[in-house]
Amino acid sequence: MTLLLEGGRVLCPASNTDRHADVLIEDGRIVAVGAGFTADETIDCTGRIVSPALVDLDAELSDPGVTWRETLATGSAAAARGGFTTVLASPATKPIADDATLIRELLSRSRREACVEVLASAALTRGLGGEELAELGLMVEAGAVAISNGVQLVTNTLVLRNALLYARPFGCPVLLRAGDADLESLGVMHEGPVSNLTGLRGLPAAAEEMGIARLVALARFSGAHIHVTGVTTTVALEQLRRAHADGVCITASTPALNTYLCDEEILASGYNTSTRLLPPLRSDSDRLAVCDALRSGLLSAATSAHRPRTRVDKEYEFARAEPGASTLETTWSTLVSSLSDTRAALVALSAGPARLLGLDRRVAPGAPAELMVVDPNATWTVDTANMSSQSANSPLHGRELPCPVMKTIHCGRVVWSA
Repeated sequence: MTLLLEGGRVLCPASNTDRHADVLIEDGRIVAVGAGFTADETIDCTGRIVSPALVDLDAELSDPGVTWRETLATGSAAAARGGFTTVLASPATKPIADDATLIRELLSRSRREACVEVLASAALTRGLGGEELAELGLMVEAGAVAISNGVQLVTNTLVLRNALLYARPFGCPVLLRAGDADLESLGVMHEGPVSNLTGLRGLPAAAEEMGIARLVALARFSGAHIHVTGVTTTVALEQLRRAHADGVCITASTPALNTYLCDEEILASGYNTSTRLLPPLRSDSDRLAVCDALRSGLLSAATSAHRPRTRVDKEYEFARAEPGASTLETTWSTLVSSLSDTRAALVALSAGPARLLGLDRRVAPGAPAELMVVDPNATWTVDTANMSSQSANSPLHGRELPCPVMKTIHCGRVVWSA
C-alpha cells in the first residue's frame, strides 16, 4: 500500500530541504519527494508542514512496575500525539533496567504494546544507586542503545570514572544529569529571589555548574561520549562552551519546559505542584540563555523530560510533591513557541537527538517514513482532561500553544491524527 502526503511544505533540517513537494511512502519508507505521484491513500497537506518525526532522549515510561503512572501503551500514545515516533526510555522502572533480561523484555513488549518505537537505556549502576556498575556489555548486546543513570546523580566519582571507562568501547552515549547532591539536598525550586520570597528551599545554579565541570573533566579523561541531560543554567552553558572549544566529546540537552517557563511561574500559579520539576524551572535570564544555546547549536537537543506523576504524587504542599509532569504531548509546541523558529525546533527535537542515537531522520528517498504533519497557522489549548498520558498533569494546562501536530506517521502508518 502506498501513502501520499500531498501539497505540503517539506521542511527537513537533516537534508537541508525547505520546499513545497509531495512525499510518496511505500512499505514503511519514503520512495520519492517531488510531484505528479498517485497512491492508494492521499492526505491533503496544503498549508501544512511535512517534517521528520521527533526523537526523545529523556522520558520515564514507568513500565514495568509503576504502571499506575504510565504504561507503554499510554506513554507511546502520548508520544505519537506529540509528534514523536522514537522515545528513549529511562531505566527508572521497577525493577530498574539494569539487567540484560529486563532490556530484552522491554524491547519485546514495546513492539507489541507501543504504537511508536521505544528504545532502551541501560542503567549505568545497579539499581541506579551509584555504587556498583551494572553489566553494560550484556545490556548493549541485548539491544540497549544508550546508558543512563536517569535523574539520579552518581556521587562516587571513582565509580563514575570506572563506569565511563567501561562504557567507552561500546560506543553508546552515556546520559547523565549534572548536579551536586549536597547542594541540592532538600531543594525544591531554583535558588534566587523567588525562592527567597516564597521561603522554599532552593536548588542553586552552582550545583549544576559544579556537576557539569566534573562531567567535562571525566569526559576529557575517559574519552567516553557523555551527554548531559537537563542543562538549565547560564553558568553551565559557559562550562559547556569552554569544553567544546577544548575539543572535549560532550553534548547536552535541555527540557523544553525550561525554554518556556521560569521560576516566577511557581508564584504566579499559586504554588501549582505541576511546576515542581527536576531540574527546576530557573530564572528568566537562564531561560533566555538556554533558548540561545539551542538556536546556536551549543545544546544539541531538547527533551520532553517526561516524568508522569499521579494526583496522589502531586496533591501535597509544594515541597512534598513529587517532581515531574507529563510533557510528551506539549514538547513540540512549547519549543516552537519558545524559539519562534520551526526549523530550530526541528533541529533540537529531531535532527539533533537522531544524530546522537545514529538514526536517519530525513525526508528523502530511501529514508524510513518517520514523519509528522503540523499546522503552522493554527493553535491549540492544553487540556489535561484530554491528554493521552495516564498521569495527565501539566504546568501548561489552559495555555494556547502554536503549531499543533495533525498527523504522526511511524513506519509509513498514521499512528496519530488530529
